[in-house]
Amino acid sequence: MAEHDQVTSQVASRVTRSTQGKAPLSQKGSDILENVVNIVEGGKRGASPAQTPTPQSPLTPHKISRVEESSLCNTLQKLKLLSLTPKKTTKDTKNKKRPPPSTQQQESGTNIQEAQAVAEASNPAPAANSRLKFTQFFPTRRSDRKSKADLLKEQTDIMEAALTTQDDTKLGIEVVTMDNKGRGIMAVNDFFKGEFVVEYAGDLVDVKTAEDLEAKYSMDTSKGCYMYYFKYKGKQYCVDATSESGRFGRLLNHSRINPNCRTKVVMMDDTPRLILVAKQDILAGTELLFDYGDRSKESIKAHPWLSL
Repeated sequence: MAEHDQVTSQVASRVTRSTQGKAPLSQKGSDILENVVNIVEGGKRGASPAQTPTPQSPLTPHKISRVEESSLCNTLQKLKLLSLTPKKTTKDTKNKKRPPPSTQQQESGTNIQEAQAVAEASNPAPAANSRLKFTQFFPTRRSDRKSKADLLKEQTDIMEAALTTQDDTKLGIEVVTMDNKGRGIMAVNDFFKGEFVVEYAGDLVDVKTAEDLEAKYSMDTSKGCYMYYFKYKGKQYCVDATSESGRFGRLLNHSRINPNCRTKVVMMDDTPRLILVAKQDILAGTELLFDYGDRSKESIKAHPWLSL
């Protein structure tokens, strides 16, 4: 009993920090205080001094729930809600100073200002509309390629000039002698596909006149026959190029298998003209050939080279 009174006096005389309104006890201090209170209350409840307490296992201390003060809780919540980083305002953004420009930026700005001054001096336009153009500093690159319309017009002009002058020596072709063929025409210049080469020049006659002339030419085998029949707009024509005229078109040799030229009819002064154009790209030094178109058995039998 004296031991219990001594413990009680110690508890009564102890002044904790919580009794002075300061911070609450720690967890460890709360556990010790709970054990002491349990021991004291156990001695006061029905325990007689004559009875000897039965040895028991040490009591398990109960945890004390801390009651947070409202004023302290509110203060902590307010501190959590406060933001340590200041909010950005429009005034701060406007008043914020930009870093000074670098030396390279200063040089580029100077160059632009000089270019603007030169442009304004050369073109005294209003300041509101004075904008630099890319072409003021770099030349505009234009394509040298010609359009299809320009190429067609150029070829038409060359063809009309050749048909008017009737001079085939300036067309980039020449007369050569071929083995087993006699005379032929060789390309001196390159020709593109569809390009005018030469005219098959001669006398334009109707079919009845052409048949009479062909019968006449057949009597003289040394003279030969250079007659070309064609049909244009539903009407049959024939170009008689048998007579020596100095024109080159009549001297092109035949090829049924590998022709590189073809015939084409054009109108000039309301008269059909028979010309030869490149069937494919032709390189200089190539013989010019076209298909005579004669498929009759009698002609092939008399002239076997017509089948080649």
